Amino acid sequence: MAKNTIEHDGIVIKVADTYIIVAIQNQSACAACHSKGACGLSEVTQKNITAEKPNTNVKVGDKVIVSASTGNAMLSVLLAYIVPSALIIVILTLLVLAGFSEVMAATLSLLTMAIYFITLYLLRDKFAQKIKFKVKIA
Repeated sequence: MAKNTIEHDGIVIKVADTYIIVAIQNQSACAACHSKGACGLSEVTQKNITAEKPNTNVKVGDKVIVSASTGNAMLSVLLAYIVPSALIIVILTLLVLAGFSEVMAATLSLLTMAIYFITLYLLRDKFAQKIKFKVKIA
């Protein structure tokens, strides 16, 4: 694995003309713990990733490696976590300093978050052109 990429093993669950969908098992740090059955806190979830179809023949059930650049990962973290966190803090602070009640400031901050995430959703195709996943046969 190169230093500038993030890779995960996955299994192809759908093949289309131009893309494939790969299921990736996302495990928490305690997923490998021997006590996870008794603990009940372990977390294993499946994520589905849409990636460009590779030039090689791929079929449902194939084991593959999905990779993305660390730049793509950082952009995703920026858009999903950092910008909304900063936005809610700034909006909340400015509204309280402007004399709005805390309830009104909180409500307007949450409304701002809703608008932000709706905008991200509407621009998803544009972001999909920038954030790409590559697949290679495992």
